[in-house]
Amino acid sequence: MNPDSDPLPPDATPEVPVTEFLVAGVGHAGGAIVERLAAIGLSNARFLIADTDAGSLGRLAVPDRVNFGVKSTRREGCGNDLPRGTQAAEGDAALLKERFGNVRLVCVIAGVGGGVGGGSGPVIARLAREAGALVLAVAVLPFQYEGQLRHNNASEGLQSLRKAADAVICVPNQGVAQMLDDKTLVTEIFAAANDLVAQSVASLWRLLHRPSLNPLGFADLERLLRGRHAESVFATVEARGPNRVREALEKLQAHPFLQTRQMLEEADAALLAIAGGTDLRFDELQEVQNQFQRLCDHAQVITGSAVDPDLDGRLVVTVIATRGGAMPPAASAPSSASSPAEPVQNRTAVSESESEPLMQFENPTAEDAAANRSSSKFVPPAPEISETQKRALVGKQVRNPLRRNKAKQTLFNFDVVSVSRFEKTEPVKRNGENLDEPTYARRGIALN
Repeated sequence: MNPDSDPLPPDATPEVPVTEFLVAGVGHAGGAIVERLAAIGLSNARFLIADTDAGSLGRLAVPDRVNFGVKSTRREGCGNDLPRGTQAAEGDAALLKERFGNVRLVCVIAGVGGGVGGGSGPVIARLAREAGALVLAVAVLPFQYEGQLRHNNASEGLQSLRKAADAVICVPNQGVAQMLDDKTLVTEIFAAANDLVAQSVASLWRLLHRPSLNPLGFADLERLLRGRHAESVFATVEARGPNRVREALEKLQAHPFLQTRQMLEEADAALLAIAGGTDLRFDELQEVQNQFQRLCDHAQVITGSAVDPDLDGRLVVTVIATRGGAMPPAASAPSSASSPAEPVQNRTAVSESESEPLMQFENPTAEDAAANRSSSKFVPPAPEISETQKRALVGKQVRNPLRRNKAKQTLFNFDVVSVSRFEKTEPVKRNGENLDEPTYARRGIALN
């Protein structure tokens, strides 16, 4: 199709083939990234661009384009107005929703600082989810220079997107800019940001389709994300040479999409894919897994590995990490995307080896037990745990760096006891005070 031709009219509905993966770009930023992905080419994947601006759509080469919200926007943009973007998508909900039929995984990409991306993106994510798809949203955050209005839009749009999608990956454009020289051209910075997003989405597709030694498939991704409404990060890094394991891990920690190492430290679930050529060694697999587990020491990590002759000399590490929501046990994960996605209650059992006591009560009272059961950190035991094990767990908390109960202080009545074999030794005195006695005892301080 000629990229300069008019966009498809809103009532034109192309035939929708059965596919596993659809990438939907919403608004100007989302459309630019999807066009880059379409140029890369992903087998059996489908691309869609949705926008209220007919002129912007007309400049793109992706065949499946939807000009929605014609009545409310008159084929123009939304003027950084989130309610207007929401109204435009809601008004053409039926037109948009039919694009997501027979799709298992939908990746919605939107710049949430604008009215179309921030206002329409959450609606489109919700419609895809209602159609039965697993929805992963990529929210592109504005640069610092773009002004307070767009940053406020991004904050509000991001919150709405988190409620609508199964998981949201935040892409901070400012983090990409910080990787480059200050003198870099604006067009080059935007192109670099778009390329990083496109590469990450492409690596996700390869992750699900590359022949593997221990494969990671759609079911693993679904278990990680389905119904959690979690905050996620996604990154792919590549390294070469004799120190490629260390280099890959260093690149991972410095990746702009991970924002800070704190995100990995706070993750509660993660997917790790390690790929290399025929020269990939077992000790390299072990080292990457062990070091990554240290970075995500509170997370349940699902690991997969693959050998691809095209990757000889290279080590490629792909990570998806999430925090927030509850990761369902394997038995609770839906087997298909045909049923509506609903949050799954976490019923993970807590074992002695998996928990670490933050505080113990020597003689726990009923009030103490109730307080611990109502704590936001308390993880309910599975039904098969015996009553004896349940009582043993009272007063213990699962270690979580995000939430900690305040310490409950108790009055300790310490008496000065015999100093044993040093009883006959001359005490150390200064200014008339016996320094062998504890300070609190010398000064009559009660320990509270």
